[in-house]
Amino acid sequence: MNYRECVNCGAENELLVSNCAYCGSSIIQDEFVEQESDELEDLIQDCGMWIARFEGMVSDMNTLSSAKQMDSMRSTPIFGAVFAKTIGRNTFSYSETLGNVYKALDLLEVKSSNSSILREHVSLFKKRLERAKRQESKTKKRQVLVILSLVGSLILFIAFCLFMASLGY
Repeated sequence: MNYRECVNCGAENELLVSNCAYCGSSIIQDEFVEQESDELEDLIQDCGMWIARFEGMVSDMNTLSSAKQMDSMRSTPIFGAVFAKTIGRNTFSYSETLGNVYKALDLLEVKSSNSSILREHVSLFKKRLERAKRQESKTKKRQVLVILSLVGSLILFIAFCLFMASLGY
């Protein structure tokens, strides 16, 4: 197991503690605090970026369909993997995007246990994600309506053609 050495008394402490278990002095160095805050800021930005991508993806029928097709392509053995790597280089799959959203949210949630400000960020990100999921449902319903409309139009066109043919036109 990894340990952090106290600079005051030299005792070994677990990595998770911030004060020495033996003498009580702080074992967190200032450079680590600054590095942690930079990493946290990057994590917040990443979470916001992935949620924004997901929001954009689910708000448009074509983009949502393309992202789900990217998942399908990547799952086919040889051709799909090559195709996805060459043509789909700048596109994100649905599962990749959603996976990155949940990964960033989970990390933020763990880190927010001691920070009310960070908990507010996590809460806002979760609300955005829920809103995006509701938007995804609406987009899927629109896709179904478009498909049903096209099928209905095709059936009417065929019926019209058959009617005209029966009249001798």
